Amino acid sequence: MSEVIRHNKLDITNLNYSKPINQQNLYYGPINYSDKPCYIQTTKLIIEDIREVNKQKYLVLKADVEDFSFYDLLVKLDDHNLSTTYQSSKDWFDKELPMDILEKMYRRITKPFKKNDIPTVELKVPMIKQKVQSKLYDQSNNSIEFEHLSKGSTVICIIHVKGLKFLKKDYYCDNYITQIKLCESITYSISDKCLIDDDDDDDDGGQSIYDYEILDEEIIQRNKERIDLEEEYSKLDKRIIDDTKILSELRVKIDNLK
Repeated sequence: MSEVIRHNKLDITNLNYSKPINQQNLYYGPINYSDKPCYIQTTKLIIEDIREVNKQKYLVLKADVEDFSFYDLLVKLDDHNLSTTYQSSKDWFDKELPMDILEKMYRRITKPFKKNDIPTVELKVPMIKQKVQSKLYDQSNNSIEFEHLSKGSTVICIIHVKGLKFLKKDYYCDNYITQIKLCESITYSISDKCLIDDDDDDDDGGQSIYDYEILDEEIIQRNKERIDLEEEYSKLDKRIIDDTKILSELRVKIDNLK
């Protein structure tokens, strides 16, 4: 991944907008930051909801009650997207588009909120064949599954602001979550009571040496089978990881061609 900019260090004026290119039914204009992909690290946010619409997942994220700075940055980004489109419309589309028309067309990342309420934003979680592509980590930077997230979880995200996508009737800022860090411990259910049953009594009140010898032989054989299976599993797992990486790279190339 390219350099990640903390939200409070990002300078909106360093955003570079490319002229939108016709891609079948839409126009797409990439956005870069100082000539590099624009990755922004958020503040700590609270998951208010995990939504799925047409097999696409979204996180509804609520700002910290004492820190609206990331939301404020997204407001500035929305305003800058509008302003840039207005100023560049003649060059981009060979005609000047009035600001009031653009304001009606533009789908904002941010939504107004009432006084004393806490602002929320809805951000896309990229999917390929119903599999989450965002990387997720726990407090110790260990990889975790998306299922570890739940309502009320506190997270920090990295957002890729990719470009402006113009459709027939409206347009919006194409962005999605590339990484998520869960800012809380993952609890494990461990009983304080010993649940291990080590009673080896047989019907005859004991176990012969012969029984132990047979048992040892079985254990050796089972261990050998387990090792063989683990080696086979490891090879298949590595192949899946490699294939997933190739799929991800292909998706990025496809998205870049949109």
